[in-house]
Amino acid sequence: MCIINISLAVFNLLPVPPLDGSRIFNIFLPEKYYFAIMRYERYIMFALFAVLWLGWLNVPLRFLQNAVWSFLVWSTGYVEIILSALL
Repeated sequence: MCIINISLAVFNLLPVPPLDGSRIFNIFLPEKYYFAIMRYERYIMFALFAVLWLGWLNVPLRFLQNAVWSFLVWSTGYVEIILSALL
């Protein structure tokens, strides 16, 4: 379940307009660029589905998922050390 959750989080944070990552990215854009991108949001969504279907994002997404997983394993490693010292 953790791997699926990390995969969905990484995918959802991509800065592509139908996803939540684009909302964060668009905060830093000037208004005219924001509205220009939002005008083509539905076409970008179809392009995103095509790219996913063709598998072109498999390697970059897998790299990001592994990076997040490694960070989580590293950042929570102290819990195992504390528990082994207590038991």
